[in-house]
Amino acid sequence: MTPRVKVYPPAWAPLRTLGLFVVVAGCGHTDPFTSPPYGTDAPFDPSPPVRLTLNSLPDLGAAWLPDGSAILYSTQPAARADNDLCLAVLPPTGGRQLQLTCDLSVGGLDSTNAIESPAPSSDGRLAFVESSGTIGASSALTQGIAIAPSLDPRGATMVQRIPYTVAGEPAHNHVGGLRWLGTGRLVFIGGSVANLADCAGCPASNVVADLKIVTLDAAAGASPAVVSGTDFASGVSVGGNEDEIYYTIGGDSRVFRRTLSTGDVAVAHDFGAAGIARDVHVVGNRMTAVVGGRAAFGLNPVLGPTQRDSGGVVHVVDLASSTDQSLDDPRFLFRHPALSPTGDRLVAEGYPLQIFTDPGTGVADTMVSPIGDLYLFGAP
Repeated sequence: MTPRVKVYPPAWAPLRTLGLFVVVAGCGHTDPFTSPPYGTDAPFDPSPPVRLTLNSLPDLGAAWLPDGSAILYSTQPAARADNDLCLAVLPPTGGRQLQLTCDLSVGGLDSTNAIESPAPSSDGRLAFVESSGTIGASSALTQGIAIAPSLDPRGATMVQRIPYTVAGEPAHNHVGGLRWLGTGRLVFIGGSVANLADCAGCPASNVVADLKIVTLDAAAGASPAVVSGTDFASGVSVGGNEDEIYYTIGGDSRVFRRTLSTGDVAVAHDFGAAGIARDVHVVGNRMTAVVGGRAAFGLNPVLGPTQRDSGGVVHVVDLASSTDQSLDDPRFLFRHPALSPTGDRLVAEGYPLQIFTDPGTGVADTMVSPIGDLYLFGAP
């Protein structure tokens, strides 16, 4: 299905600006927390949803280890002058970081490095998107998909440089939502990213277009392949086996299930009036996705059809019965939920809603913080 396209109005809320070389000011979290005692697995705030991280800069891209023993995520430590986006490991209940890895390049503190979209495999390897460049630069000098033989990203081999090209497609300089298809292939969302402003004087933010679902053999030297019929992809998850994926597309309330070997596509679930679905993740018969909230699919005058998204409501669906439960919290909008291997918990990025007064009109309105922390839900 091709989504209905509309022309964007000026942005009604500051949209999330995340990128390797963009450093954002603190988001002004208002609730003070005391760090748990060193060496414990106590979270910052045990009230649901459980706050796992407390950072004035981004914490994002959570992924569970296959045995559920830890959570991986990307974090930008506020104390680092090089603006690195590092790989962190948390206990499954939160608390003290078990591991923090930042410097991947020879430049160390003299360069900015990023470890994004961590994807641990069932055989102990780690895939991730690696970037490196000059501090303060607007783009990376080197970027690609890397695979490490263990959870230590410093031993990784780059298997796919970014940008890359696929026959008949625009060049992709963005990779997100990286996941393993078994132990032999990777699946992700590729696209073209640009840093644009909605209007004169508006702050610029990263906008991604030309989105497609892409597969890649894990062996170095393999060529990426676009999954046909996945234009405007906004989320992808592996299904019950390596031949099955679930995905969402911009502007659409449905989640699709596809058999890769045959190309057969079916609607797995339709969220209907709840709104646009994205950020899907499936474990067994349980599916989570972000639905509704502040997402708009439309025509960007520079990039064409794109979806702007500053978060929504986490939903959990039982695929066997189609029972849908929302995990709404009026204080936050959420992105990128990740179900635990047993499907009984999930971690998501939470972005606080903040009240502000327009200095020109004096009218109070709500904005979404561009910086989030990680929150833990018990899945219903």
